[in-house]
Amino acid sequence: MNLSVNGAGSLAKAMGMFVSALEFSALSPTDITTLKYGVMDCLACAIAGAPEPVTRILLDRIVNAGSAGGGATILGHSVQSSPLGAALANGVMAHACDFDDVSDPMCGHPTAPALPAILAAGELVQCSGRDVLLAYAAAIEVMTKLGRIAGYELYQSGWHATAALGVFGAAAGASKILGLNDERTATAIGIAASRVAGIRSNIGTMVKPMHCGFAARDGLEAALLAAAGATASLAALDGSNGFLDTYVSQREPSVDVGSLLGNPFDIREPGIVFKKYPSCLDTHSAIDAILELRDRHDIQPEDVKHIRCLLAPGVGGDLAYHAPEAPMEGKFSMEFCSAVALARGRVSLAEFSQEVIDDSAVRRLIGISKLDFDPELTNRDPRSFCAAARVEISLQDGRVVQKTVHHMRGHPENPMTEWEFVSKFKDCASTVLGPTQTGRALAAIEQLEQLSNLRPLTSSLVTA
Repeated sequence: MNLSVNGAGSLAKAMGMFVSALEFSALSPTDITTLKYGVMDCLACAIAGAPEPVTRILLDRIVNAGSAGGGATILGHSVQSSPLGAALANGVMAHACDFDDVSDPMCGHPTAPALPAILAAGELVQCSGRDVLLAYAAAIEVMTKLGRIAGYELYQSGWHATAALGVFGAAAGASKILGLNDERTATAIGIAASRVAGIRSNIGTMVKPMHCGFAARDGLEAALLAAAGATASLAALDGSNGFLDTYVSQREPSVDVGSLLGNPFDIREPGIVFKKYPSCLDTHSAIDAILELRDRHDIQPEDVKHIRCLLAPGVGGDLAYHAPEAPMEGKFSMEFCSAVALARGRVSLAEFSQEVIDDSAVRRLIGISKLDFDPELTNRDPRSFCAAARVEISLQDGRVVQKTVHHMRGHPENPMTEWEFVSKFKDCASTVLGPTQTGRALAAIEQLEQLSNLRPLTSSLVTA
C-alpha cells in the first residue's frame, strides 16, 4: 500500500507531527461542544460501569492489589490508584455497559480507550480542562484516520477494532497531555503498535470491556515509556512487518494520510455516534422502530404474535445470543432487546438484569422474535458501521405494523439533544452518585475548557 504522509517519512511520524503541533485554536465552537458531549457521555458510562461485576473483579484482583494509592482517580469509587491502574479501571468501566460512543470509520468505540488514558495522564501532570479537550481531539483523530485505512478490514478479520486502534488513540492523547514533541509522540505510537490486541470472539463476555481498559493502560504506558527515552521503530505502523502489514491484508491501495489528519476532524465529519441504549449498536435502529410502533399503536405484550427485525446482510455479526441467559449476553441479542422494548417500553440500564432476563413476558417475546436480513437495507457505504433496520410486528388481531429507521437516535444525522445527554448522565450517575455530586460534575463538564485543573471534575465523580 502506498501511504502518502506529506513528506513526514512514515505514518507514525506524520501522526506525531500532527498531534504535537495541534493547537486549541484549530477547534471550532461546534467541535468543542461535541468533545464536551463526548466527555460527558464517557464519564456517564464509566460511572454506570462502576458497580458491574467485571469492575469488582478488576479492582479486587488487579488494580487495588497492584498499587497502593498513587493519586489517580478511579471513577465511581473511593479509592485511588497509579495512573496506569486508573487508566485500566476507568477504561473497563467506560465500556462495561456497552453504552459508549461509536466511530463509523473506526468501526469501534473511540472514547472509552482514549479518555481514561488522557485523564490519568492529566492528573499526573495537573493539566487543564482545555488540555484534556485538545488531547481528546487528537486521540480521536489518530484512531479514526487509522480506521479509514484499517478499521473495516480489522473488524471483518475478527479483531475488535476498539481495542486494536484504541491503543493508538490512548498513546496519542496521553502524549499530548505529557507535552511530548513530535518524535517522542511518534515513538509512543510505535510502542503502541506492539500492544495491538482484542478478538471479537470475546464479545458478550467480561473480556470485551477489558479490551478498552487494556488499550487505555497500554497507550498511557507507551507515552510514559517514550517520555522516559524508550525507542521504537518509526515504521511500526506502515513499514515492512509493521501494524498494517501484519494485521490488515486487504486495504485501500493509496491513502493520503497527511492530508486527512484534521482535514476535517472526524468529530466534525462524519461525526461521532452516541448511544441512547446500553446495547450493541446493531440493535439501536430496531429499538427506535419498536418503541415508536409500540407508542403509535398502543401495543401491549400480549397483543404480539410475532416480531421480525431485519438488518442488511453482513450486519449483526455480533448479535450472537438468540436466547440469552445473562444480562451481558442480552446486550448482544436482537431478540432480547426487541422483547424488552415491547414489554417495558424502554431499553435502559435497569433492563439488563437477571430479573428481566428471566421475566416470563420477556421470555415469551424472545421466543417469537426473529432476526432476519434484507438486501434493500444495505448502506450505500459498505464500510458503514451504523445499521438501518426495518421492524415488522404481527399482532393477534391480524394486523402487521412496520417501521424502517435509517439513522438511529444519536447518529449525526439524527442527533441526541443536550437534554438527552444530560438525562443519560443523570440516569447513569444515579447508580453511584448523589444529586449534589451529579450537579457538580455536570457543571464542571459544561465549564471544562475554563478549568485550570481537573480537580473540580474528578472530585465530583468519586464516592465518599
